[in-house]
Amino acid sequence: MTENPEAWWRAPPEHAEQVEQNRQVFMEQFGDFAEAANNGFWLGSSPDGQYLGLQFDQPDGSVVRVSVRWWDAQSFFTELAGAIEYMGQRQFALKEPEGSA
Repeated sequence: MTENPEAWWRAPPEHAEQVEQNRQVFMEQFGDFAEAANNGFWLGSSPDGQYLGLQFDQPDGSVVRVSVRWWDAQSFFTELAGAIEYMGQRQFALKEPEGSA
């Protein structure tokens, strides 16, 4: 965890290189992101609080269900926050300039 409370999900500097390597490996092995896109999702907890459930509605009408055990939930959200931050950074970096200064 970082010492910056506003960015609690960021890896400390000594782990930043490994995090970036992991991100690159994931993107390479994942394949076509657009092809794997879903039409919607639900998430919630199991009745006993032991699992975080995620349900993804697929374009073909099928449903994919995944559960995360309670002890992995914090890591899941840390990874999610980092991935969302990276999404924003990439969108910003790839955006064409608009207007004039």
